[in-house]
Amino acid sequence: MNKLVITSDKDIVYYGYFMDGKAVELYCEKKRSESILGNIYAARVQKVAEGINGAFLELTGDLAAYYNLSPSRKPLKLSPGHEDRLYGGDLILVQVKKEATGTKLPVADAYVNLSGKYFVFSLEQMGTRISAKIKDREERDRLKGIVSAWRSGRSDLSYGIIVRTNASEAAEEELYDELSELGDRFDRILKKARTCPEKTELYREVPYYIRLAKDLPFSGLDEILTDDREIFAELEDYYQGENNARVRDKIRLYTDDYSLYLLYRFGHYYDLALSRRAELKSGGSIVIDTTEAMVVVDVNSGSVLKKKKEALTIFETMNKEAAAEIIYQLRLRNLSGIILIDFINMKEEGSRQRVLEYLKKEAVKDRIPIRVIDFTALFLVEMTRNKVRKSLKEQWAECHPSRA
Repeated sequence: MNKLVITSDKDIVYYGYFMDGKAVELYCEKKRSESILGNIYAARVQKVAEGINGAFLELTGDLAAYYNLSPSRKPLKLSPGHEDRLYGGDLILVQVKKEATGTKLPVADAYVNLSGKYFVFSLEQMGTRISAKIKDREERDRLKGIVSAWRSGRSDLSYGIIVRTNASEAAEEELYDELSELGDRFDRILKKARTCPEKTELYREVPYYIRLAKDLPFSGLDEILTDDREIFAELEDYYQGENNARVRDKIRLYTDDYSLYLLYRFGHYYDLALSRRAELKSGGSIVIDTTEAMVVVDVNSGSVLKKKKEALTIFETMNKEAAAEIIYQLRLRNLSGIILIDFINMKEEGSRQRVLEYLKKEAVKDRIPIRVIDFTALFLVEMTRNKVRKSLKEQWAECHPSRA
């Protein structure tokens, strides 16, 4: 079974996505988290910095953010005048897309969106788009028809709708319910944005441990389990309504004395994810070092190759094992950005390409997009993983400053 398991100790929430009892994603955060990821603001432009093609925004109070200027990204201006460009003092609608990391400010974007289980309402692009992962032509036509029928009754729509993969095979009534729920919520936000004072928080996301079930693939989630009664109540409240019935039915309150933290070996997986080194079954290992600019992974053979130098395939076999472990560790630790991998040296071009293709195959298992590029001139594999949230190491440091 695949489960979202949520437990807590004092003011810290520990949670993870477990597939057949093995943690594949781990998180931790304070129960009253100050995360602003996903929040929507009527932000004031403090200063435009054309030299770095960006602007600095005041979101609310003393909270600031960076905004990337782009000709293709026109913000929704909430203040009158000079619509062609951005000036200091302008009021614009933005959503926080990246949390602050290290010395970097949070990043805000004009592409405001609201996500549901089946749909995403977005200012990014008008019209209707359907997930490319939905391959069946009849199902695509059915979903397009449902959205078109709903749209026809709302001629004033000023946003686009993205149909998520989860919508495939979902009941028509559930889809209409969520369209109405998200549409009403988005309309309220846009209406409030046009009349509110500057530096106003228009929408606040619930904690990630509550909404994570919405991001996980529906078919890959069998149960949402928690031993915290307060979190259990939050989950039931967030997923109330007919359109969330299938998710709500998966929520369980665990009441045994033996804690979920111990039962699911959270301590073991946190130790694994926070260590520099991960051991391979073959006797080798991988060493993962993170910097602000990139992640560097070194594959070590240990003593194995000293005993089997005559077996040429050992290089390829161990590198394939390392490739699978690297993809797993990146997901477990939530590492992102530029990633360089130094595999065990393979002299044959065919072996290098087979390992590269195997790495690409494993990368598909991650729900966060990974792009495997190629070997560099120095025979390092270059790849990228999209950044969505802080790494587990950063989350851990915020929750346990004395142990980071």
